[in-house]
Parts: sequence; structure tokens; C-alpha cells
Amino acid sequence: MPAIDGAIGKMAKQLRGLSDVSQKRAIAELSAAWIMPIYPDDLGLLISLSDAMRDQTDIILKEAWEHGERQQRH
Repeated sequence: MPAIDGAIGKMAKQLRGLSDVSQKRAIAELSAAWIMPIYPDDLGLLISLSDAMRDQTDIILKEAWEHGERQQRH
């Protein structure tokens, strides 16, 4: 996890100067560039992995939200 947190911090720092729309675009393009080599010949699998990544993002956001809610109550 520390390596992941460090990489996220570096990427987030690079994105700070961009507009919200440009940040979203950069993250989407990075995701696509990472996904495409995994399944270069199968659009269905590409989309499936993209969907799974969005689902995982939703899970992370919900967990962070719930953690923040618990912190506010205490």
C-alpha cells in the first residue's frame, strides 16, 4: 500500500494544474492506455475491465465516505 499511496500522490501532484475536465480526461486516457494492452483483441473484455475498475472506484469512494462519516460522529 505505501507504494500505491506514493504513486497516487505523485500523479495527483501532476494533475493539480489541470482543470477538472482535463483531470478527468487525463485519468480516463491513463486508464485506457493501461487496459488496452491487456486485451488488445477483445473489445468486450476491454469494456468489462473498464466497468470493473469503475465498480472498484465506487467501492473505494463509499468506503472513504463511510470512514469520514464515522470520524465526524466521534
